[in-house]
Amino acid sequence: MIHIVYSTQHWIVPKIVIGILIVFLAAIIITEGMARVKEGKPFFQKPGKFFIDNCDYVKLFGTLILFIAYIACLDVIGFTVTSIIFVFLFNVLYAGTSKKSLLVSIIIAVISSVVVSVMFGVMFNITLPSGVCTMPFPDWGFTLY
Repeated sequence: MIHIVYSTQHWIVPKIVIGILIVFLAAIIITEGMARVKEGKPFFQKPGKFFIDNCDYVKLFGTLILFIAYIACLDVIGFTVTSIIFVFLFNVLYAGTSKKSLLVSIIIAVISSVVVSVMFGVMFNITLPSGVCTMPFPDWGFTLY
């Protein structure tokens, strides 16, 4: 029987996804290697260029940094507030900083983060990462992580 601790059940899906990604990575390596062997090339060969010419490095590394920071902040700040902040930052990174773009980014960040938090935390009763900004509403019987 599988024993799941309710307060940490939100970490089950990422572990499953990582396992699936490892299986897919192995499948890609095997199929690509076998295709090379059929062509008479070695199973492993030196790869070509990794980045295309004129790659947007700001968006590439900005995305990586924001994603790592998002994961690091989830348990410290809490799901909803962290998601609002980082969805806004991702939107600014990709859509720019015009007045209209910033307004749309704020609206998207707040609405999407609150909807996801309520849907998963209340409707599906799945625990989300909680932190200093977790907001319990005992009168209404739910917590906004």
